[in-house]
Amino acid sequence: MDDLQPGHYWKTPFIWEPGCPEPALAPPALRFEPVADDWLHGAAAAVMADSLDASDRYACDHGGAGKAVDELMAILPEYFVRPDGWWRAAVDALGQRVGFVLPVVFKDRARWREERPQGTIFYMGVLPAFRGRGFGLELVHEATRVFVQAGCWRIFCDTGSDNRPMVEAFRRAGYRERAPWQRPLA
Repeated sequence: MDDLQPGHYWKTPFIWEPGCPEPALAPPALRFEPVADDWLHGAAAAVMADSLDASDRYACDHGGAGKAVDELMAILPEYFVRPDGWWRAAVDALGQRVGFVLPVVFKDRARWREERPQGTIFYMGVLPAFRGRGFGLELVHEATRVFVQAGCWRIFCDTGSDNRPMVEAFRRAGYRERAPWQRPLA
């Protein structure tokens, strides 16, 4: 890889398209429900405050986790469409919300093919108390199921290259890995 430019970090992109493995149904010990926006803000702040992703750490260091969530959500309407019912919370067998996944589609029609949208995971996270149990992979699987059911022609996602659990979740989910690239922190 090239030398990292000041004020940048490495992102690893992943692609899912027909021919990649389709996820099985969610395991019985985990269910998905629509995410409530009021719960989501606090959950996303908890995830960002304890994130391995360099951009999350930077955003939290420069204004706190709540502001980082607000800034993230502020860019949503400019670039993405949030179809009703797509954003999901993962709930374990004890009824505890363990994480969330926020599938969206790109607004830019240049990213569409034959009137079919390209999807992406706007953000996702496993709450810190529930990490290390495979929930990240299940969140990727749930988003993939949402995108496939909606007829997306392709799914594009990326994650901070230092976020090894997320990189591994995309790999285990059968997404095709692309060469890392540099992105500005701010």
